[in-house]
Amino acid sequence: MTIHRWRSTSGLLTFLMFSPPLAAQTPAPPPSRSLSVAADDMNWQQQTPDLPIMISELWGDRHVDGGFGELVRLPPGFDSGLHAHSGDFHGVLIEGAWVHEGPEGEGRDTRLLPGSYVRQAGGEMHIDRCVSKEPCVLFLFQYTRADIIWPNRQ
Repeated sequence: MTIHRWRSTSGLLTFLMFSPPLAAQTPAPPPSRSLSVAADDMNWQQQTPDLPIMISELWGDRHVDGGFGELVRLPPGFDSGLHAHSGDFHGVLIEGAWVHEGPEGEGRDTRLLPGSYVRQAGGEMHIDRCVSKEPCVLFLFQYTRADIIWPNRQ
């Protein structure tokens, strides 16, 4: 697990555009036309019926391999419980305060603020918490389909 705190938006954007781990894999094809969507016009949907997580898909298809980007909104006080995902994800916090706890408890005492970055390795158990009074909004990018792996569940 890697955690970074970016002090400037331009540095964060440069990292996202030119980072070797991202550039080394085949990204999803770009949209066929330019697109701008105001924050108030994002299409928010519940991620799954049993979790209070809301998502707004930006590009790609989260249900198939090939890469996708989305915004994720966690309600205040949300605690994901221990879980994993099949593939790596890259996350940048946009709003709120987030705690991302790794498989050995690393990060448990680190309060991530807007601009913070997390790379979570696929298959590693972790916990995500929204520890602010307002919702946590994250930008997430994954090359593989979205899934949740719960420990001790078939």
